Amino acid sequence: MGCVAWDDTAGQGSRGAYVGYVTCCMAGRFHSGQTPLMPDAFSCTQAARDPGRCAGSLVVISPHLDDAVFSCGSLLARCPGSTVVTVFTGVPPDPGVLTDWDSACGFASAGESLRARHEENRRALGMLRCEGRSLDLLDCQYIDCPDAGMPRLTEALLSTVHELAPDAVAIPLGLFHGDHIRVSDAALLTWETWPGMSWFLYEDAPYRAQPGAVQQRLVQLHARGLMLTPASFAGDPADKADAIAAYASQIKGFNGLPEDLSRPERYWRLSSKGDCP
Repeated sequence: MGCVAWDDTAGQGSRGAYVGYVTCCMAGRFHSGQTPLMPDAFSCTQAARDPGRCAGSLVVISPHLDDAVFSCGSLLARCPGSTVVTVFTGVPPDPGVLTDWDSACGFASAGESLRARHEENRRALGMLRCEGRSLDLLDCQYIDCPDAGMPRLTEALLSTVHELAPDAVAIPLGLFHGDHIRVSDAALLTWETWPGMSWFLYEDAPYRAQPGAVQQRLVQLHARGLMLTPASFAGDPADKADAIAAYASQIKGFNGLPEDLSRPERYWRLSSKGDCP
């Protein structure tokens, strides 16, 4: 499978290594018309309107080793025992390779970066009393054609959700960063297979702060036949402050803690246009 061309319409980034990292991974929509098609309708379910109601098990799908805590840490703090499934955790074939982003985060190689980031993630999830699982796929900064991995990514999410069989799943809305968009699109295909669970999309922090990023993505998903309804969640950002601080390397890469991480989390309940309100 060759590379699929993506339309770079997601917004503008900041400077330096961060721009280089995100630019190599950025995505918008398929030029080729290969946007995943969602079903017209499913039978009505009793899906929870609030992702913070932890009557059952919760799985949060995280593109990288920080995204779940950055975007959903307050929710995870209210739902101890949840599972965070992190997608891009694999070491590249040449662990000695050094990307601009890893260098900006203070590392000398990809291998060193991933060892440290796994430890940061372990500490952060421990603070929130959550379990972690890694899918060991490669971050886009380590590969030439990340789109070629979409079939494997989708299959990995399908099998993982099937194995865990949670009551609720939270997935990235898919903002700005190509890895986030790919995980969101693959997770939406998984939702198509498992619509009986409660599914929520979380706004990817800090990328939701990019002007127009959330609105553009909502328009794209509505065009696919999805209904996204704001979900009520009154979490306190302070609940995740210590866990966020565990990701010291990534905060260094951002040249300090992004202001957006101190703002309240936002979620969207996922349904198709044929579902009950």
